[in-house]
Parts: sequence; structure tokens; C-alpha cells
Amino acid sequence: MASSRNRPPKPDPADTALLAALQRAVEQALPSIDRAAAPRRAALRSKVRLAPASRSRAAAAGATAPAPAPPPLLLAYSGGPDSTVLLDLACRLRDSGVAAFAGLRAVHVHHGLQDQADDWAQHCRTQCAQRGVDCAVASVQVARGRGIEDGARTARYGALLQQAVQAGAAAVLTAHHADDRLETFLLQWLRGAGPAGLAGIAEQRRLQAATAGAAVPVLRPLLDVPRSQILAYIERHGLAVVEDPSNADPRFARNALRLHVLPALAQIRSGYRKSAVRSIELVGEAAEVLQELAAEGLQACTDGAPDGMLRLDRLAALPAVRRALVLRAWLARAGIEAPSRARLSQVLEQALGGGREGRMLVRVAGQELRRHGGLLCLRQPQHGASTREQLHWHGEAQLAVGAWGGVLRFLPAEGPGFDADWLRARPLEIRARSGGERFKPHPTRPSKRLKHLYQEAGVPEFERRVLPLLWRDDRLIYVARIGADARLVETGPGRVRIEWQGAATLLPE
Repeated sequence: MASSRNRPPKPDPADTALLAALQRAVEQALPSIDRAAAPRRAALRSKVRLAPASRSRAAAAGATAPAPAPPPLLLAYSGGPDSTVLLDLACRLRDSGVAAFAGLRAVHVHHGLQDQADDWAQHCRTQCAQRGVDCAVASVQVARGRGIEDGARTARYGALLQQAVQAGAAAVLTAHHADDRLETFLLQWLRGAGPAGLAGIAEQRRLQAATAGAAVPVLRPLLDVPRSQILAYIERHGLAVVEDPSNADPRFARNALRLHVLPALAQIRSGYRKSAVRSIELVGEAAEVLQELAAEGLQACTDGAPDGMLRLDRLAALPAVRRALVLRAWLARAGIEAPSRARLSQVLEQALGGGREGRMLVRVAGQELRRHGGLLCLRQPQHGASTREQLHWHGEAQLAVGAWGGVLRFLPAEGPGFDADWLRARPLEIRARSGGERFKPHPTRPSKRLKHLYQEAGVPEFERRVLPLLWRDDRLIYVARIGADARLVETGPGRVRIEWQGAATLLPE
């Protein structure tokens, strides 16, 4: 009978639970990840071709070309307790032969915010080397416009996405745990967030690059694990970690919640964490339902509208509580973070009110919300030029008009056009509209004031101030979006028509 002293020690039940949680979370996500990665792996296989001689030798030997390695998992590794436990658990699963963890890489994001930052990067390199894991150190610049925490988070995820795309990673793994989830819920509650914000940290999300096609899943496999289990694992295995002194600074809201609020809640009710997690999950389910309702309303309000625009009659037909949902979804589709509730109310009031369409103006995230023709439109702000600009045309295909941010194009006219020699003979001048100008774009109709011509052409009032007028010898010869003076154009050889190509117009012509 074998001695009990030769039997391997039983794994710690706490370790087993953590290993199982990590393995389960990754393997449940891998089927969808594999489908997304299949085209990339197929492209890789198409590039790996045996040379003719090698192919014949392989065939003779009955061998086949080795299959490419599966895409790796990329671990976000700060060196702190949470990410150290994630790294250690992932390496244990790799070493035990779990296929999903066969390829591991780590990324340490160097924010440069602490004096010890270089030491932390070296610590991470050392720990990864001891475990046989490649470790990349990504240095970032932290923008502080919306606070250090927000700037660091934005820079960190940007670096993780870049590293994941370069490595062809199947997913990025982060070490967020249950206490992080609760702290995020409380932070969002303090900020007055809605259901989507209160739902907080999701088990999965996707990092999407500005360029199409680069999207990487982010998994939080330890999201149900409390901080106490993380710290107990560190102590059981004597793992080396770094401590960020800023985590003890109560001036940061998250730290204040962790250091003062959560302990106070534990004194009031010891099992509050389970109850809080249940509430967060319920809020998350409600947020999903609201998101579906918003998507349905957005589809109805954009059906039949020009790209990027919203039909106001459809928006007005929705119940009042759904209008803001649709407006948020529409702005999000344009890449704009939802403004405050008060700002959304202002947009809805102006958009659905009875005032003049062209007078609506609400600025959101550096852009303008405008109303025209029963549509809500989002556009970059444009400012009309107040100066005059003289031009000399010598037969070029186009002339840049810097003050107006566009070009005048001179094209061969198949129908009526200006005499090219006549245009060359004298300087041309670009002017802004001053008011009261009259113009005759139609040969059989009398001249009209520009205001009326713009109205007939459907040019929004707020676009008129940025459209240039072309003069020759103090005579208005061409108006952008309207055309040429009918008295100055004829058909025949050597005729030229003029087009204005500026910033994108509000509506398609």
C-alpha cells in the first residue's frame, strides 16, 4: 500500500473555486470569440504555404503542415494584488493543460503618474519571466481634462486594444472583482447615472477602435469574486505584488468608498454585498430592456430619413418617456456621449416645439443640433467668413477659398455656362451674404431676393451664412447651392460651369 506521504497534496478548495471560475468564464466566452477570430486564422493559414519541394517531401512522409497556434489571451497586468492573482491563476490553468490558456501574454500599462512607475514595470517583467509569459510594457500619456482617473482609464484601454490587435489576441482579461463592481455602482449613483450607468461593470464588453474591423472582447472572469478572496490568495501563496500609494488616498472618490463607506455598510448589514450584487444585476436587466426599446424607437425614427438624421414626426409620436431614450441612442450612434438629462430635455423642447426651424441651436460635444424640414440634424459648427477674398482664375480645375473652407470648381459645361475668356479677364471676388441681394437663376423668371431663392431651394437658414457669393465687377454672378446668373450663361464651345464644394451640406441636393 502506497504511503500517504507520497500522495500529492489536495488542492486548496478556495484555489479550486477561483481556478474553476476563471476557466468557466473564459471557456463560455471562447465559442463566440473563436467564430470572430476564424477569418483571421484562415487568412493566416492562407499565407503559410509549403514550397513545392517541401510539399512533396511532406506528402511522401505523410505529414501535414502544423496548424497555426490559437490566438492568445492578453492579461492586463498592473502588478497589484488583483491582476497578480489573475496572472497566477491563468498560468496554473495553462500549466495544467487547459487548452483555452495555452497562449498567454501580459500587458503592463505605464501611466507615468507615480515616481515608482518604472519600478512597477520592471516588477511586472520579472514576474512574467518567472512564469514564462511574454510581458509588454505600454507607456501612455494621460489626459487630465475629465480627471486623472478617467484619463488613465481611457489611456489604459486604448493601450490594451492596440496591444491586443497587434498580438491577434482572442480576448483581453482584466482582474475586476465584486468589490470593484459595487464601488462602480455607488460612484455612478453619486453621479446621478441612469440604469445603464448603474449596471456598472459588465462581465464582457468590446473594445472598438476608431478604424472599422478592430474590435476585441474584454472579459472580467473574477467579477463575482470578492476582494477578500483575492487578498487571501495572495497571502496563501506568498505572491509578490506592488502597492500603488494613490489607492490609499481618500481624496479619490473610489478610495473613499472603499476605505470608509463599504466598511460602514458591512457594520449595518454583514451580507449586504450579495444583496447589492442582486440589485445591480436587476438594474442591468432593466438597462438591457431599455436599450432594446431605444433601438426599436430609433429604427422607427430613422426609417426613410437621410443618413444620420432623425424624423421629428416619428419622435413626437412616441411616449414622452421614450423620446429621451431614442435621442440618447441616436447620439450614441454618432459617437457622442449622452449629455445631461437637462440638456436632453432642452433638445427635445426645441426640436418638438413650434418655433422657427432654422433658429434651433443646441450644442452637444462640440457639434450643433439643428432642425430642418421635419428632421433633427447633427453637424459640425460652421462660421461664415466676414472678409472678402479676391481670386484670379487662369483656367485651373478648382480654386481654394480658404476663408470659406472649400473650393470653387470650374468644369466644362455641357449646357449653359460662363464664357471662359470672360472669367479669366477680370478678378473674381468671394463675399459673404450681407442681406438684400437679388439674383436671377432662371432665364424665364424675374430676379428675386436671395432669401426667397434659398427658401425655394430648401437651404436651411443656418447654412446660408456660410455659403459664398461670387462677384465680378460688383455684379453677383454665382451663388452656392443656387447656381449661376441666367443672364450671363449661354450654350456653346468653351463654356464653363461653376460648382461650390464646401463642408458637407445639411441635406443631399
